[in-house]
Amino acid sequence: MDAASESTQHQDARKLIEESLMFNREKIIIMGTDPSSPSFVAWFMISSYFPVFAACLGPIVNMIAVAGIVDKWGMHQGHFVPDPPGIFAVNVISLVIGCSSNLVLLLHFAKKVSYVRAQLFNIIGWSIAAGMLLIAVIVDSYRDMRHGHTRTIGFWYACITVALYALCTILLCVHFLGFHKGHYPATFNLTDSERNVMIFTCVFSLWFIWGSAMFSQLLNVTFGNALYFCTISVLTVGLGDLVPTTVAGKIMILIFSLTGVIILGLIIGMTRGVIQSSSGPVLFFYTVETARVKAQERLLANIGNTKNRDSFDEINKIRKVSKFKQQKWTLLSTFFVFLTFWLVGALVFFFAEGWSYFNCIYFCFLCLITIGYGDFAPRTGCGRAFFVTWAIGAVPLMTAIISTFADNLYAMAVNLEISIIKLSEWVTIPAFSCYDWCVRHFSKWNRYSASKSTSTSSETSSDPTDSCQRSVDEELGSSRDATFPLSSSANRTDYRSNSIRMKTTDDNHSRSQSLPAEESKLVEELGALLGSVKWLQQLSRNDARTKITFEQWMRLYDVIQEEGYAVSDDPSFWLSEKSPLRYPLDEPRYIMYRLLTSIENDIQDIITRLKDQKPHDDSASE
Repeated sequence: MDAASESTQHQDARKLIEESLMFNREKIIIMGTDPSSPSFVAWFMISSYFPVFAACLGPIVNMIAVAGIVDKWGMHQGHFVPDPPGIFAVNVISLVIGCSSNLVLLLHFAKKVSYVRAQLFNIIGWSIAAGMLLIAVIVDSYRDMRHGHTRTIGFWYACITVALYALCTILLCVHFLGFHKGHYPATFNLTDSERNVMIFTCVFSLWFIWGSAMFSQLLNVTFGNALYFCTISVLTVGLGDLVPTTVAGKIMILIFSLTGVIILGLIIGMTRGVIQSSSGPVLFFYTVETARVKAQERLLANIGNTKNRDSFDEINKIRKVSKFKQQKWTLLSTFFVFLTFWLVGALVFFFAEGWSYFNCIYFCFLCLITIGYGDFAPRTGCGRAFFVTWAIGAVPLMTAIISTFADNLYAMAVNLEISIIKLSEWVTIPAFSCYDWCVRHFSKWNRYSASKSTSTSSETSSDPTDSCQRSVDEELGSSRDATFPLSSSANRTDYRSNSIRMKTTDDNHSRSQSLPAEESKLVEELGALLGSVKWLQQLSRNDARTKITFEQWMRLYDVIQEEGYAVSDDPSFWLSEKSPLRYPLDEPRYIMYRLLTSIENDIQDIITRLKDQKPHDDSASE
């Protein structure tokens, strides 16, 4: 085999692996960090998730900043105090800069602005916006203390805006630092479909701004309180402290809530898809790759005493341990995030509302699972402003956590079901074997007794115990099939496949005796292709969780093996970089792709040979 064809085969194999991966391989390729290094997972999460968090936070911050501008910041004796012109102007300029930064980030998500320009503009813009608004908050706080004014919900919205602007700046600064150190190129590690999450977040924020402006008039409340009402409505918490009383308000809340729930569901689904489609498989790939490199070093140091099956068992053991670590990390991380939102949120309400900490925990937990009894609801401006920010982040997060827990519990249930089946086989198979032995023993005893008493009849007729034994064996066989339908059907399928394969081979061999050498070779090749097609049909019924056995892998590589190289002769293959099991792989799909490619190449080779042979036969006949 020449170097060009060998390179083509390696490229085809790599392409088939990419199509069978459980994550987008481009996310790994662009990383400048070795997958087995300790910092790989951290920089991968920064490259993929920090842009998503910034894209979700940016429009939400602008929405909250609008509430901080529309509502007055001070109140005296039940009346709102107008904001000083200087503070109002700084507030407006800060909002304009923040919206401009958000627009540039959206353009970069749409690939209209380069990474470096967008990052510099966003970092500088959000830093200036946060700094200006922070100065305005400090000055207004000094004024309120001097004149005895009460801080309203608008003031607290401004404080939250400062914190969120600073958080967006930190996220982008850390991402830019990773690019500066060469851990990834000048881009967000997101696919085109994943970049659409920011569009839906902008639509969500605009929908809330419109709804708050509308319900502030329909409910006769301030813009900030109307934003709080929109939040508890769309998140289906419904605390009951603000309710529509007019017909117009009731009609509009139906339309607003339904549309808002749909938009929020799209954002939750896309954000969860971005994280779940890459975090679990990439963490699995990292743990497998780290353990594989160490196992390969141990194997090369003791290469003389290692067989191909040993390396296969080792990589499967590594994959099993890595899968357990992935599920454990996912469950622990989601549980930690849930506890953080729950307990920290309760702590804020403890200071803002003056409730006992137990009641704060009780209130936050009911809100997280969207049960609004109405016995507790935030009344102060600080409590309601914080509730808007906390609920928009916590309630969707709780939905994602429940979904993640359900997926992991389902995977554990599937494994438990398999374990129960194996345990039942260990218990029942020996019992059936013992029963089978007893039946055979007593059948022999009965046959011996019958032969002594009726020796003449046994000579002239067939032994009745044989038919009895056959009926018992048939009964036992049917009972085993009823007890183990999965294994029995699989054995019958394998038996039929082997019988068909043997019959096809025998037929082809008998026919090849009467055919010319070239046609005989063609018949044998077509028979081999027929066997591959039948195996392909069996593989098509397997799902992604099906594990391929060592014998099936060897059968695949016997079909597609390269000239001068056999996988079975390489003891380090399964722990090398050529091994497909180093990736989070859909194993049945990968084998199907490899078989289809091999069948396609073989058929193309047969067609080419027949085309070349036909002109030669025509010239010979003339």
